[in-house]
Amino acid sequence: MGGDSFSSGTFNDPKHVVSGSGLERTIYSSSIGAAAGIFYGGCVAAWFPDPVESTSKFGGVSGRTTFRAIGQTVLRPAMWFSFAAGAFTATECAMEAARNETKDAWNTLAAGMVGGAVVGLTNGRPQVVAATAIATGIVMVALDLSGEKTVYDEKALDYHKRMGLLPEAHKESAALSALKSQFPQHKNL
Repeated sequence: MGGDSFSSGTFNDPKHVVSGSGLERTIYSSSIGAAAGIFYGGCVAAWFPDPVESTSKFGGVSGRTTFRAIGQTVLRPAMWFSFAAGAFTATECAMEAARNETKDAWNTLAAGMVGGAVVGLTNGRPQVVAATAIATGIVMVALDLSGEKTVYDEKALDYHKRMGLLPEAHKESAALSALKSQFPQHKNL
């Protein structure tokens, strides 16, 4: 976790701020989106109950998984995730540049709407594109305005969770003890 522009700081530091030019940030977020899409597509391909097949002009064996079908199953989400992340970051960077490096919720609203529109394009219906754009913009603004902290007492979280200072033995609540005495067959769960 060195001093490069993509580092988030120390190991216990939850913030991840990517700095650099708009092009660098867009390429970075597009690659992160592609990685997330590859992971999602891999999970879909791995847990799909039927063979993953693609339609072929030249025939093929029905009922067998082909390399081409797996490639389509994995790479299609990677493409859409990458486009959505890239569109979001490119729009946010363009808004910052157009507004003299002002970083506020308006940039996030516009970027969320563009990113949401890209996500809505996977369906192809204009109503879905518009609804997804509006909803994603609102959610992104809500996340931006709520701040980066999601925990009220950071010191307690650091003390108990991050530094490995959890108690050695788990202390059960009275309600859990009562349930275990009521259902003795499940007391070791």
